[in-house]
Parts: sequence; structure tokens; C-alpha cells
Amino acid sequence: MTDLNETTHNKLDNQELTDTLIDNICAQLSQRDWSLKTLADRADLPYESVKKLVNHKIQRPSFFSIWQIANALGCSMDKLTGREDPSAAALHQISENASEIYHILMDIENRSDSMFH
Repeated sequence: MTDLNETTHNKLDNQELTDTLIDNICAQLSQRDWSLKTLADRADLPYESVKKLVNHKIQRPSFFSIWQIANALGCSMDKLTGREDPSAAALHQISENASEIYHILMDIENRSDSMFH
């Protein structure tokens, strides 16, 4: 049995996920200068369903609908739901680590130069 706090937290997470999904769909539509009708046609979904989703009238869109929309937009479901691509996150972490290592090495080099001059 779930307690009330957990249920409330899950509802907030679901709402945040749906809001992010809608924001990202709208951003993709804007970038492409597509209408909702164009998206619905390309996703092979009923126009009314796409319209209801974007207007926050569908709180929990189906996996199939999100998948169809992502395919129509040529992007991943992760991108639409605001999840970062794991490979991009790894590359970002490597970049940060390389920058830190570079600064450490530069500091060591500067210290050794000052010791010998």
C-alpha cells in the first residue's frame, strides 16, 4: 500500500513529465514550422488526440502516441521527455574531467617553472 506522500509525489512527477513532453513537442513544432495537423498526419495519430495532448487534456499519453510523435519528429523519446542522452552526459563528464586535469597540470608546470627560475 502506498502512502499519500508517495502518491502525491508520483502525480507531481507524472505532471512534470507530461509538461516537459508537451513543451518539447511544441518546441519541435515551432522549429519545423509545423501545425498540430501536420504532426498528427505524420505521426499517423488522430488530430484530436494530438490537440488534446498539447492542450493538457491528456494527463498520461500512451507509450504508442509518444513513440509515434517522436518518430514523426525524427527525435528520440528521451529527447521529448527531457531525458539526457547517456552518451552526451558521459561526453560532458569526460570534458569536465579533462578540463580539471588540464588546470592541475598547468598549475604543476607553473610551480615547477617558478622553482627552477
